[in-house]
Formats: sequence, C-alpha cells, structure tokens
Amino acid sequence: MTHVQPIHSFPARMAPEIALKEMQNLPRRSVVLDPVMGSGTVLRVALNRDLYAIGRDIDPLAVLMTRVWTTPLNTQHFCTHAMELVHEARKMPAGQVSLPWIDGDPETSAFIDFWFGEPQKADLRKLSALIQTRTGPEKDAMSIALSRIIITKDAGASLARDVSHSRPHRVMSNNVFSVIDGFLRSVTQLAKRLETIPSQSLTDVRQEDARNLASIASASVDAVLTSPPYLNALDYLRGHRLALVWLGYRLAELRPLRLTTIGVERGPDTQTSTQLADEILSQMALREALLSRDLSIIKRYVLDLAALLSEVSRVLRSGGKAVFVVGNSCIRGTFVRNALAIRLLAERKGLQYEDEEERELPPNRRYLPTGCTTR
Repeated sequence: MTHVQPIHSFPARMAPEIALKEMQNLPRRSVVLDPVMGSGTVLRVALNRDLYAIGRDIDPLAVLMTRVWTTPLNTQHFCTHAMELVHEARKMPAGQVSLPWIDGDPETSAFIDFWFGEPQKADLRKLSALIQTRTGPEKDAMSIALSRIIITKDAGASLARDVSHSRPHRVMSNNVFSVIDGFLRSVTQLAKRLETIPSQSLTDVRQEDARNLASIASASVDAVLTSPPYLNALDYLRGHRLALVWLGYRLAELRPLRLTTIGVERGPDTQTSTQLADEILSQMALREALLSRDLSIIKRYVLDLAALLSEVSRVLRSGGKAVFVVGNSCIRGTFVRNALAIRLLAERKGLQYEDEEERELPPNRRYLPTGCTTR
C-alpha cells in the first residue's frame, strides 16, 4: 500500500496503520463509514484499498481537508494556477480588497486584528479574495494550502503558536513570516502529497453531525471505523477558526459548531433527560470521585456518544462491524474509562461486543499529559 501522508496538521490524528489493519479483510467496494472523520485518515486508507468511503464531520476545515485528500486533482494545473493567483495577488492594491464576511462583521474583524500582524493580514486578504473567485477542487486545494500556513505549531502566518494543537496562544506582537512565499511552498508540498490519489474517488464527504446522519440510509454500511473526539481534551475549532475566518466564515457561524462538538466542556441542555447517562456513570463508578461540574461534562459526553452509537447501529448492515479507536481521559486525577462507556452504550444500542485491545501511546505522541496512571 502507498504510504498515507497527511496533507494538513490535525490534533490527535488516527494512526494510518490502525485504519489499514481494520480494513484489510473487507471485500472490494465494501462501504466504510467514519462519522467523525477529522483529517480523513480512514477515508484515505479506504480509497487506497478500493473501498467506498463515507465521511462526516461538523468541522468545516475537517470536511475541506478530507475532500481535498480524497479528490483526484491535476497537480500540474493546480501549481500553475496557484502561481497565476500569486502573480495577481502581488499586483493587487491592498485598498481594493473586499472580504464582506470580515469587513462587515466587527467581531470577526477584531478577532483577525488580534491574531494576525499587519503585513500578514494584507497578503492574506489578497489571497483569500482571489481564492474565493476560483471553483471546484482547485479552489478547495488552494484553501487548504492557505490553511496549512496558519494551522502550525510554531512559525506561521499568525501571531500565535500551538495552533495545530488546538490551543493557540498569542506569543508575538510582530511577525516576519512571508505569507506569499509560505503559500507557494505550501502549494508545492501539497501537490506532491496529492499525486498519489487514485484517479477514481469512491468517497462521499459532507458536513453533518454524527449524532444525526440523515443523509445515510439505514442498513447501508458494511463497516464503521472512527475515533470519537476525546472528552475534556481537544477543542478542534479553537485553532481551526484562525484559518476558517480566511475561508469565508464569520465567528458567529463557527460558535454553534464549537459549542455542540462531542467532548465539549459543557453539561447537558437543561431540557435533556440524563437518566441514561446516570446509569452509565453508575456502572463506571465515577459518582463519588468527581465534582458535580465534572460529572455534568461527562454526562453530556455519554449522551453524545449514545446518539452517535444509535446512528452507527442504524446505518450498519446485519453482520456489519464497528470499530472505535478511543482515548481514555483523566479529570482532576480521576481515570475516566471512555472505552467502557462506549462498550456499555453500544450494547444498549443493539451492537454485540467482540473484542478490544490496548495500544500504548508513546509519550512523544501525546498532545496532553495524562495526569494519572493508566488502569
């Protein structure tokens, strides 16, 4: 199998070898679903194995990067057209650039003023405006090339660091990063990684909530392979906002998505029944170990997982297989067995438990410290 090389930074990406292992025995053209696809590893591996891959996510940047990673593209034309776009940008007077979703929205404009220096803003505005005039796969690929120079750990187009780890913090007041040069390097690197995409893309990539997969018919999927967002760990959209505001999104459009993400640090809505969550927490023996606010956050997570598993159970064909790659959590020194929660919920939703295995995560691959001992 061709090595699967990611095209964009993404926190806690699923290891390709896990996806490959679980898909290697599926018959050709089997339907594989990742309802929380993130950067798209499952879909990209499925594509290499001639499987039909369905991917869903509520994060617009996750949807965009997965679509680019799985859509055939003439990379020579892409590079040529990107060079032409840069040539246009260099000739464009800064005062003639109009970005309505930024210029007409004080909140988004203030957000950009805080996170980006003046020279970078000027060039980002030009590239953003020109990318909006393009269409199809090339527009998507150019958008990802732009995002790649913003969603970085250290040196990038913003005044922050750790953007790619979903916890950006501003560390500079001035930046010498060249947006135009960085964009051209990004285009070249991206083109090389897109050359290995099979000529026929057997994928269906959309923005949709995994808790309500209305676009997917019941009993239509052969296998589900996914890694649900971690509890109390990663706020994906916190970092992704820094790129999405240059791709046509206002902060007000992203806020509802961020507040409803699986794993968000919020309790259940007041009108939501928590009886199921209470029962699962009781079986996990967590009640006496945590503060009421922490329990409330876990209840919401359990209810979100329950909704996800209901949809997984609905779309799976009889005899289908579901595999969950799960990270356990540690809250204030208390070990939270998220894997157990998924197992208990899956059984309640009509799925039959088969097996599980534990994979040791090397310390240098962790995004966050464990805070407590694994049990």
